[in-house]
Amino acid sequence: MNQDPQFPQMPTALNPTLMGPLLNWLLDDADNPASGCGWQIGEKRYKPGKSLLVGYRWTGQSDNPHTRFATGRLCSPAEVNREFERELAKRPDLAKGALTLLQHPAMLVWAFPYDRKLRQLPTLLDHAAMAIRLQAPDLLGMPLESLQSEVLHYLAECSCMIRYSVQTAESAQPRPVYAKNYADDAGRETFAVMRQLNGSFNWGAEALAFDADTLTLWQDHLPGQALTWAALQADMDGALADKMAQCVAELHACHIDTPRCYTQSDVVQGLLDTPTLAEQVRPEWAGRIARSVNSLLAQAPRQTPSELATLHHDLKLNNFLYDGQRLGLIDMDCVCLGDPLLDLASLIANIYLNGIRDAASIESIHPLVNRLVLSYQRHRRQTLNLADLRWQVAAALIHEVVRRSLRQLDETRLKQIKRYLELSDMYAGRCGQAAGVDDVLI
Repeated sequence: MNQDPQFPQMPTALNPTLMGPLLNWLLDDADNPASGCGWQIGEKRYKPGKSLLVGYRWTGQSDNPHTRFATGRLCSPAEVNREFERELAKRPDLAKGALTLLQHPAMLVWAFPYDRKLRQLPTLLDHAAMAIRLQAPDLLGMPLESLQSEVLHYLAECSCMIRYSVQTAESAQPRPVYAKNYADDAGRETFAVMRQLNGSFNWGAEALAFDADTLTLWQDHLPGQALTWAALQADMDGALADKMAQCVAELHACHIDTPRCYTQSDVVQGLLDTPTLAEQVRPEWAGRIARSVNSLLAQAPRQTPSELATLHHDLKLNNFLYDGQRLGLIDMDCVCLGDPLLDLASLIANIYLNGIRDAASIESIHPLVNRLVLSYQRHRRQTLNLADLRWQVAAALIHEVVRRSLRQLDETRLKQIKRYLELSDMYAGRCGQAAGVDDVLI
């Protein structure tokens, strides 16, 4: 990794073996062994020369009913004391130990459930307070006998998804209810979008309520487990790929009113940003990425889609839930209007990403992608411009897969940059091939 002069402590902060004992000491965990074996590096968000946020996750045994998290925000060594004082001044309500300072490496550490921006997490994990909220008419509307909670996903300074298992006298089985807490007012628009989809899109969870005071979106349960490449690979008859295609096609056919929009200009900007980011994070790849980007931009597709569609705009395999019969789609935070090819290309790029990560050959992934596209066209009752879709897949492999790998400092994915770029070039090279009656994507 290219050294960042603003954060010379990066190698230490990103080493769980070194950070483990520091976090145990900092969080006053005498019961944990003095080693980093229980702490892993989670989500990372990096803007070279500006900021680095590192999530740490405890994976060992713990008496804490919630998954253990800590968040480190790296500071310039010369500024770390002033940053600490500034943050403390903003939050006089903090409990002891919620925010602490490490001089070496220079960082501020937030102990979950305290967070620099998600100020309502302690309240949302207070069972007494949540029992009152859950009994309200817009949620359960009935008395509770017991309540348990579990943190499903925590993205520091951004969002946190919590599942409540609620026991009532009317049912022998606990009922799951979900609360997603946001750092800003983004959940309000997501709630508005989900309410519009509740009646027309049968593949998603129902939005129940939005609490403006806690910036929390409440949702009902959607059954199933997150979809994986292994599940797709084991689906010999292709039924699962067909369900995914139908789900996406039906979402694209929905009509919603939202100011959110994703355009070809956003794609181009993402492409242009990728080599610039590579120069700061992986300079040895910057020239190679720039050549692929320039080649793509030289043969850009049509600029205006024939019809705007409702896009999910975050079509990753793990946002599909499958219970063996029913398929569902979750995480509607990015739903917007745009060209459906952008959404489909994003999903295809993510399928390749997951397949490559699981050591599948690119040639073994092509047939599944072709089946997905053919099924999508059948359910949408329209023929796609495959040349434009190939271009969008080539672009998504760069501005989504490569760029996100760089920004998240994902070492596992960064080792595969060459394969992502070669696959992107393969799709780009086929944009101009002649279309036939039985034409397939790849």
